Order: sequence, then structure tokens, then C-alpha cells
Amino acid sequence: MSKPKVGDVFLVPLDDQRCGIGQLAGDWEGELYVVIYDKLVSRAALPGDVIGARLQFAALTLDAKFHHGDWPVIGNRQDLLSDLPQPWFKVDVAGETHIEARDRSVMRRATSAEAAQLRYRTVVAPVRIENALKALNGLGEWNPRFDDLQADYVFQSAELVAG
Repeated sequence: MSKPKVGDVFLVPLDDQRCGIGQLAGDWEGELYVVIYDKLVSRAALPGDVIGARLQFAALTLDAKFHHGDWPVIGNRQDLLSDLPQPWFKVDVAGETHIEARDRSVMRRATSAEAAQLRYRTVVAPVRIENALKALNGLGEWNPRFDDLQADYVFQSAELVAG
């Protein structure tokens, strides 16, 4: 199995007919930033099927589901990447709170508003993302740990830092 590439559009199989559809929106040394759209598709989906869909989940994860072929890549859409928000996180540096870009390209001291509203960086197992999508579509129980996967945070953090 080849390594997933930024821009790859992939399927998250839910059952025999339905799949979620997502995209690899970033990669920092194997820490993958994936987004899952609020759209269900068939296994015959095309990469362009993500056009116009809203983000449902956004999370940092690892490549296990890609590596094992559980999340098949169906194509690549580099042209859509600039529309995807990138999350910001807070980090502690020598006892002070700083903010850090998802790709670690920017780090600076946090304002008090940023320190209060931003989350610490967390990387979740890809199975948590899959289970959240399944629960959202009636194939399991919603777990409160899924709340942090909601895409709202990436929009809020990007707006807060840009603001």
C-alpha cells in the first residue's frame, strides 16, 4: 500500500452501500490532518464528490487505516486544499502559553483570548474518526469523546488566529 498524499480523497466504508468521504488536508512528518465531509457516497464515488460538501469532522491522526487499505484512496484534489481551514493549537513553552500552526510553521506567544479558546494538540486513532462517523449515521452509539472531532474547532481556531 502506498503512502497517502496530501490532497488524496478517500472513502470511509460504513456498510455495504454507504461510505463517508474525506480528504487528507495535511501531513507533518506522518501526523495526518484529515477532514471528513458531511456527505455519504457509494463505493463508486469520485474525488469530485466532495465539491460543495461541508466539513463534518477534522482531526489529526495516523495512517493505519490508509496503510491497511481500510480507507481506500479514490483520487487526489489538490485544487480543493486552499478552501480547507487549518487548525491552530496552544502549547506550553517554558511555562508560557504559545500558539502553533497545525504544520508547526508558526509559533508565537498566545494572547489571553487565544490561550482561553484554543485546544492542546491531540492526535487520535483513525478508528475513533470512523466510529464517530458510524455513530452519526446510526451504526453505533455516540461517545462524548467524538465531540472534539467536530469540524467547528478548525473554523473557530483559524478565525480566532486570523482575527
